Amino acid sequence: MNKLLNNILLLAMLLAMPITAQNLKQRPAFRSGETLKCNFYFNWKFIWVKAGGASLIIRDTIFNGQKAQYMSLLSSTNSTADAFFRMRDTLTTVFTSDYRPLYYRKASAEGKHYYLNQVWYSYGDDGRVKVAQYFRRNQEEPKYKEEYVYNKVYDMMSLLAYARTLDFASLKKGQRLTFPVATGKKITKQHLIYRGKKRTKSDDGHDYDCLIVSLVEERDGKEREIVNFHITNDDNHLPILLDLALNFGSAKARLSHKTEQLYPLTSVRD
Repeated sequence: MNKLLNNILLLAMLLAMPITAQNLKQRPAFRSGETLKCNFYFNWKFIWVKAGGASLIIRDTIFNGQKAQYMSLLSSTNSTADAFFRMRDTLTTVFTSDYRPLYYRKASAEGKHYYLNQVWYSYGDDGRVKVAQYFRRNQEEPKYKEEYVYNKVYDMMSLLAYARTLDFASLKKGQRLTFPVATGKKITKQHLIYRGKKRTKSDDGHDYDCLIVSLVEERDGKEREIVNFHITNDDNHLPILLDLALNFGSAKARLSHKTEQLYPLTSVRD
């Protein structure tokens, strides 16, 4: 009985310990040329309906005279879904070889509204990061702000790229990593929480052994789960399924096509 109690207390202590990304093993998970495509599904009255598609590309680039990588995600609803909710989103991030973001842009047309979020990052010799953020909604007056922070700051896209390099399988289920994330309006606190393992079906005809990681946003002391990532349990950490919480309901993005992966996909289970 005492041994069981000690094990429960030890597990509780492990889950309560602060974990940082620097404590985890890290290795490159993708290369220039990787392209992913997925199908979007919306939940309409408890029925999942194919509603569009998305593509993600990663390329080498030059940004302000330095070598960098460019990652872009384009997503759009199809003509059927447009009748209910029209969405055209383009998200772009540029980051260095050690995953420090340099620039982020999100241009989104959702319903009858248009939004533009931008973030520029500048790194000083004193360890400070200048974060300049721009936000505009429709034709309203844009909002611009600058602030300096000493921590690494990410945006949603560069955080996704960085997260693919981390060894989540070494975490205990329920443990979390915390990051400051710039949205274009402000810097928020967001958490990546390891949820465990699961076999997941994709739209490319395969099942994959996956790790599940949740992205949770913290605002005003409250937490809101934004998306669950199912990533392959191999060195690619390829996103197979995204479960998304949207303002008007829920959606899924399921992998349908992939090219130019860095490592063999050892997680495939037909």
